[in-house]
Amino acid sequence: MRIVIKLGGHLISTNAAIIDLGYIEKLTSVLRKVKEKHEVIVVTGGGAVSRAYIDALRRTNVNEALCDLMGIRVSRTNALLLSFMLKDLAKAVENIEELLKTDLSRKIVVMGGLQPGQSTTTTAAVVAEALGADLLIIATNVDGIYTSDPRRDPAAKKIDEITIKKLKEIFWNTEIKAGTYPLIDYLTIRILERSKIPTVVLNGKPPTNIIKAINGEKIGTRIRVK
Repeated sequence: MRIVIKLGGHLISTNAAIIDLGYIEKLTSVLRKVKEKHEVIVVTGGGAVSRAYIDALRRTNVNEALCDLMGIRVSRTNALLLSFMLKDLAKAVENIEELLKTDLSRKIVVMGGLQPGQSTTTTAAVVAEALGADLLIIATNVDGIYTSDPRRDPAAKKIDEITIKKLKEIFWNTEIKAGTYPLIDYLTIRILERSKIPTVVLNGKPPTNIIKAINGEKIGTRIRVK
């Protein structure tokens, strides 16, 4: 299979650990295992270090487009870090043109964001569509999609399977700001709707959850796209 993995920046870079090296080492082990049978593309987010830069810019009244550019730079740095840790098995790229020229049978491709106004989750959806991926995995820091934000609402319930229509109802009015994009933003939903790429949203910790999703095990939230 051809698999695109969106790796939430908060898995790589947290408030407690600007670079969570222990997690990245476990992740690289999982990616090597997945690469034995599948083509793999990883899109990294910016995480806590990205938000720190963006917050600094906001305090000096820098506009959101430039804050987004800052976040993109950091996400690409995270991608470069991951590619270096994967050594000769990986290649970091910065745009879709580079991606399309890469031999996916030989390399794990790692990349960050593409353009202002677009979350790295949207980037992952665009990449999955461009490549005709068989599966998109959105690895985040929650167990899947909930009826509401579980960090704020103790009554929130996890959804095992969800339609595009229901996704729109939950996320249509979420705030779009640099460094604070929601779990699934509306642009991502529209791309999933048109591309019909099978998608799973799951907790990226432990990273072996990624293997469970690839194997079709019941984990996270599956987005029903057809």
